[in-house]
Amino acid sequence: MNIKSYCIREFGFLVSEAQGFTDDSSSQVLAPNVVVLPNKAYESLMALQYSESTRDADIQPFLKPATYRRKPALQVRNYVGVLQTACGTQIEVLPKLYNPSSANSDVSSDEHCREILLKMLRTLRDSPFKNSGRADIRDAKMPLLEVYISQFLALTNHLVKRGIRSDYVQVQKNSKFLKGRLLVSQQIRKNSIHSERFYIEHTEYQVNRPANRLIKTALMKVAKLARSNRNQRLARELSFVFEEVPKSHDVAGDFQKVKIDRGMQHYQEVLAWTKLLLSGLGPTASAGTFNTLSLLYPMERIFEDYVAHCLHKNMPESLGADARLKTQVRGEALVNDHNGKSMFRLRPDLMATNTGDPEWVMDTKWKLINGNSRAKNYGISQSDMYQLYAYGHKYLTGDKKLMLIYPMNENFEEQLPVFIYEGGFELFVVPFDLMKGELLYSNLLAYEKPDIEA
Repeated sequence: MNIKSYCIREFGFLVSEAQGFTDDSSSQVLAPNVVVLPNKAYESLMALQYSESTRDADIQPFLKPATYRRKPALQVRNYVGVLQTACGTQIEVLPKLYNPSSANSDVSSDEHCREILLKMLRTLRDSPFKNSGRADIRDAKMPLLEVYISQFLALTNHLVKRGIRSDYVQVQKNSKFLKGRLLVSQQIRKNSIHSERFYIEHTEYQVNRPANRLIKTALMKVAKLARSNRNQRLARELSFVFEEVPKSHDVAGDFQKVKIDRGMQHYQEVLAWTKLLLSGLGPTASAGTFNTLSLLYPMERIFEDYVAHCLHKNMPESLGADARLKTQVRGEALVNDHNGKSMFRLRPDLMATNTGDPEWVMDTKWKLINGNSRAKNYGISQSDMYQLYAYGHKYLTGDKKLMLIYPMNENFEEQLPVFIYEGGFELFVVPFDLMKGELLYSNLLAYEKPDIEA
């Protein structure tokens, strides 16, 4: 099957050939971040978007109805990864990134975006990317889905070399030999005229166990999806190794039955990738029967985890020699009491502490702001300013230092002048270099607050 593949950046538009759009440059010029889909692929996404089924609703956060040149369109939100329609059309969604080495810095190459995205995905909490080695997913020219598949196949191949684990399985069958326990009721019902047979139940040591069934099912899926010759060949070879293992008919149930004991540690990473692939390959029912694939992650969370990882690894000296980073901060609420309970939890992304006391409250925002646009507040959302003000009041008692961290871009390559709130709170708006993994800041501790006359 000839699978069509398209690449788009977050916040781009998906339009349909049926609306008169075409990629033919001689007919019209489309914006760089607009992709023309075959009508069948576009209609399947539109059907999922407007479906009332709770299972189909899983795809709705990734796309939203929009218009492009006064015609219906779907706009990709700030999710990145791979989306596949029911007809097999693959859509790769990459982040909008700044590439300082590009001749046209407003447009980064797909390879550059993919390289940085894969680097960021390795720091994503609770995901199989977390344990991926640098050498395992390094080909930025390969589409993301092929990268996912190659990582799964490489780990499965490593598992096979270490040995597939068997387990004792309860088996019921009609046998010519008496072994294990005779099932009397089944014996009477099935062998009343075959006294030479025994309907028995016993245990057999075999490879038919939940973990192996799940891996076999994932291998069958990726064998259909893989496009590179290397992945196709390896998928076939590994499927042959799992030939005696049946596919899983209850994926969720088999995942619940999996137990990672001491002899199953080498299964852990493979099963993480198996869960990722199978969870995005479930059939979804709407007007017809769809088989969609959605391996998409919100860029806000990827950016937050990446910044936290980089700061853990290399804490800026300007935050203090003894500063320690704390993530997933919890505890305070905006409303202290409402009918005896607090409400509206305040959870900043990051906090820098010194001997356990909060010194900096930091929040990451995946948004391209403009350091040259003072008249438009640099593109900073007013709600973000309110949010940091609330964080400061609830978490800081000594030095009242706050920080908003945005990704670096061609219009935001250095720290903005300090914002000073009422009450002496100081807000630093700092760019983060995604390629180098570091904050681009001035000396934060040396900053002297100006005297402001009342």
